[in-house]
This record gives sequence, C-alpha cells and structure tokens, in this order.
Amino acid sequence: MSTATSNPVAANPAERFQAGLERLGRLREFTGPAEEFWTLFLETTTLLAGARCGILFRKTASDPVQRVCTWPPEPLVHPGLPAFLRAAPEVARVASQREAALAPLDGAGPGPLPYALAVRWDLPDQNAQLITVHHLEAALETQAAAALRHLRLVSDVPRLYQLRRQAAEAQVTLAHLAAVTDLVAQLNAHERFPALAMTLVNDLASRHQCTRVALGWRQGPYIRLQALSHTDRFERKMEAVRRLEQAMEEAMDQNDVVLWPAPENDPRITRDHAAYAAEQKTAHLCSVPLRLDGRVVGVLTLERASGPFNEEEQRLLLLTSELVVRRLAERYEADRWFGARWATAARRRLQRWLGPEHTWAKVAALAGTIGLAVLCFGGMDYRVEAPFQLRTEDVAVLTAPFAGYIAEVPREVGDVVQAGEPLLRLDTRDLLLEEAAALADLDRALREAEKARAREALADMRVAEAQARQARARLDLVRHRLALATLTSPFDGVVVEGDLKQHLGAPVKPGDPLFKIARTDRFYVECRVRETDIHEVQSQAPGQIAFLSRPKLKFPVRVERIEPVAQTHDGQNVFLVRCVPEGPVPDWWRPGMTGVAKIHVGRRSFLWILTHRTMDFLRMFFWI
Repeated sequence: MSTATSNPVAANPAERFQAGLERLGRLREFTGPAEEFWTLFLETTTLLAGARCGILFRKTASDPVQRVCTWPPEPLVHPGLPAFLRAAPEVARVASQREAALAPLDGAGPGPLPYALAVRWDLPDQNAQLITVHHLEAALETQAAAALRHLRLVSDVPRLYQLRRQAAEAQVTLAHLAAVTDLVAQLNAHERFPALAMTLVNDLASRHQCTRVALGWRQGPYIRLQALSHTDRFERKMEAVRRLEQAMEEAMDQNDVVLWPAPENDPRITRDHAAYAAEQKTAHLCSVPLRLDGRVVGVLTLERASGPFNEEEQRLLLLTSELVVRRLAERYEADRWFGARWATAARRRLQRWLGPEHTWAKVAALAGTIGLAVLCFGGMDYRVEAPFQLRTEDVAVLTAPFAGYIAEVPREVGDVVQAGEPLLRLDTRDLLLEEAAALADLDRALREAEKARAREALADMRVAEAQARQARARLDLVRHRLALATLTSPFDGVVVEGDLKQHLGAPVKPGDPLFKIARTDRFYVECRVRETDIHEVQSQAPGQIAFLSRPKLKFPVRVERIEPVAQTHDGQNVFLVRCVPEGPVPDWWRPGMTGVAKIHVGRRSFLWILTHRTMDFLRMFFWI
C-alpha cells in the first residue's frame, strides 16, 4: 500500500482533526516501505493534533537531533512559522528525554498562544529515537494538552507497523524455505553431477523467470562452465562462454553477489558483467557465489530481461546456494576424471602398506630420516646478519657568526636544500642602525678633514683622517656581519639537525651550533657485526640491506672495509664493517636510517647453520 497524496492543510483544527482520523485508518493497515510509512505517520499525527505543520526528527545516542522530513513538504509561510522552526530542534531534544514536550512559542498570556508540541515514538531499535514536533498556531493550554493526549492515543501504530512487517517477512521466509526444500528434494533424486546441475539451473530459470541460468564450478583459480539452462550441449571455446566464465570469476574474486546494472553507490566491480551483458544483449544479471566451508567453489549466474533482481530474490538465491552447494560438491568429487580417482586409489594403497597401526609413528620416522638427509647433504648460501646505520661522508655544522636574535627560519629538519639556499636569518635591525651610525661618523670625519685641509691645519687634518679610517673600518665590520646574518647551505644535502622554528626571537651567541647539513650523494652503510661472526666476513663480499621503514625493499651492497679494532655496543663486542651501495641511491635515503644487513659468506649445510653456535658454546664451555 502506498501513501495517499497529501491534501492541502485544512483551514481550522477541527477539519484537520477529521482529516487525520480518515488517514489513521489507512495508516493502521499500511505495509509499504518505512520511508513512506513515516511520511504518512507525520501527516496523520499533524492533522490529529490540529496543527498547521509538523517536523519529524531522528536522534541517536551519539548524534544530536536531525531533521528527517517536514509536512507539508513546503509549509505555507505565516508569521509564526520562523519561531516554530527555530524552536523545533530544542523541543524535540526535550521530548527525547521526557517522551513528550509542550512549549509556548510567544511567552505566556491569558489568551490563545502558538505552541510547539513534541512526542517521542519508541522503536525496536534502542539506539535511535523518532520525535514529531507539531505547530499549533493559536490554542489554549488545555487545548494543547488535549492535542498531546490525542497523539499519545496512536502510540501503538509504529509498533503495529513493525509487527506487520515482521509477519510479512516471516511469510516470505516460509515461502522461500518451502521452495528451496522442493528443489533439494528434486536434486537428491540424481546421483550424477551433470544431471544434478541441469536440474538446478532449469528449476532456477523457471522460478525466477530467467532467460538463462548458468552454473560454473571452480577449477584451481578459474571458473569453468558446467551447465546452462535448457541447453544440453555448449562449446566451451565459444567467446560467449569465455565472457560468461570471466563474469563468474569476477563474482568469485569478490566473494559476494554481483548485480548488473549495479545499484547506485555499489562498490562492487561489474566490468566483466557489463562486457558480457553488452555482448549478449542481456538486460539484467545476477551472479551468486556458492560457498563451502567459507571458500567459493562455484558461481550461479542468472540472466533476465523482465526486471532487476530485488533484495528478496537475492536472499532466496543465497539460501538456495547454501543448501545445495554441499550436494553439488559431493557429486562433483564423485564424478572426477580418472587421474584424480587414480590419485585417491594410490593414497589408499599407501595406507595399506604402512598398516593401520602406528601409522603416525611410521610417518614421523620416515619424515625424520628424510629431514636428517636434507640437513646433512642439503645446504644454502649462508649470510651473516648485522644491524646497520646509514651514514654520509660529509656533514657540515653551521654556527652563529655573532651574537644576535633569530628572525626567520625558512628550513627545518628533513628538508632537502641546495647549495647557497638560506637556512636561517638573524635580526639585522641593530646592525642596520650601527651601519647608519658608522656612515654618519665617516661622513663627519671626512668633512672635518676637508675643513682642516682648507685651513691648512695639518694636525687637525691628520686627526680627522684617522677618525675617518676608524669609521670606515667599523662600517666594514658591520657590513660583514650583515652579510653573515643569513646562514646558507654549503652544499646540496639534507637538514639533519636544527629544529629552530619554535625559537624565533631567541638569542644566540657566537659559535652556537644552529644547523647540521649532511650530503645525500655520498652514502655508506656502517654494519655492526658481532665478534662471533666477524671471521666469516671477507672484504668485497656481497650483501643486501633492508630498512626498518621499508622492509619489503632490498638493496645490494658490497663490503669495502673492516675496522680492525672492536667496539663495545649494547654490552657486547662488535666490529664496524663499512659497506658501499651498488647502483643508484633512492631519493628517500636519509643519514641515520637503520635496518638489517645480510652479508654473504658462502654456502653452508643446513646442519652447520642450525648447530654452529651451539657447537661453539659447547667447545668454550668444555674446552674441547
């Protein structure tokens, strides 16, 4: 049943109430979708309350009240509507806590007032609430309370709607079970897989009014077509069959029902389904995976021209697939080709040769003998494992050239910089003042020297010239400091130390280290090899490194030098082994990165690899 077209809002509350009673009868028998039900419910409750308009709100435990719909969809504009729309969310929030709320919209007074009337409607879902808020444009408090009682009288309508929906769903479920039971009974009458598969696809084609139904079965990573409805034979090399098998594999890979045309906002991939439908001029497709113990073993693909497959049909197809897949799998295994049957027979003979008693002990003894032979005579390329740290050849430390204050830091740790690129600027306002003062002193001294020369006062002229030289020297010093106020990178590299963005305006003293720049074109790997393994490592030995940040990537290296003196690291002696990378260096390498290095030392047997450390310990302990 669908909702009736909403009539214009009646002129007075009595007419609205009468119209609400007419809609209430239809509402109690409504069995359509939930969206249409709540729209009709909002219209009915608004009319029963004698209200001009109503709003339906939804509230969850984690979200505030949210507007769902309004009746009428476009309420007539009148003077009290803006105030009602502003107050409706708050009144709905209060009703969500108290089951109902009644709030005047224009203060208090003796005469009729506009009211906002809200009622909370309980749902089976405890995590959500629906609240209706209605606008009474002019009513006494007793009239508003009576309208509230009228609404409470229909509180059973949502629950009755839910019960009717559940009963309808139960009837559909029973019908599905009956249909699937009849199908399973028909399948049990067949002992061979081809006959069983043909019965299945023909029955599904008849029940769902399909033009064609296909069954594909998994063979390794692929799906192979086994049966087509109303078709005794088909050519497996046909292009249509290949396209159909690709569409089935698409459903198998996603392990989900695939529809074409795909519903709106459906994340499932339908490329192969679209290609098959375009080639076969098929209007609607539905592929259902057949799962056995959580693994897809087959796919059913249904084609239909009359209309799309709705949710009820999809549920019925899933139920059918769950109940028939085991029977299909049993018959498929029984009808396998002779090679598979020979393999099964050979396995049974081996069981007879080993005997039914102590079978696991015999298998374990055989496996142990084979394993010991592999350990003694088998081998592999042994590699010494050692942690490493990436280092660079040149590291420059930039210090403060003079006492001052940090004004700007355009670069930070991790930035890649070019030679001559500014890294930090010191405040030069005091230096600019000193420069101006030095220029003034120089100009004054030069003028004094000119005056003394004009008066032919040799002594005064010499004094003025000395003052001018002094002012010029001070000016040169100030300008030199101004040139040093901007720290630049001495070469191409990366900033590894110097996070000064949080210290703008901080004072610095001459010689304070500010930045550390490392070159990015001269890397080497410094491995820390344990003392017990260093004798295995040889110069120019190849190896590989993997960084902790990207363990999937492996980079080749070669041993360049072994430091002759051991160092103590983490309580044990280690030797530093310097390795150089072979090949181009990626851009993301940075000095200080760490990881694990594997240095090749030659082929060793599996037995030696597993026991050499234990044997070395025993030799030292027993002094053998």
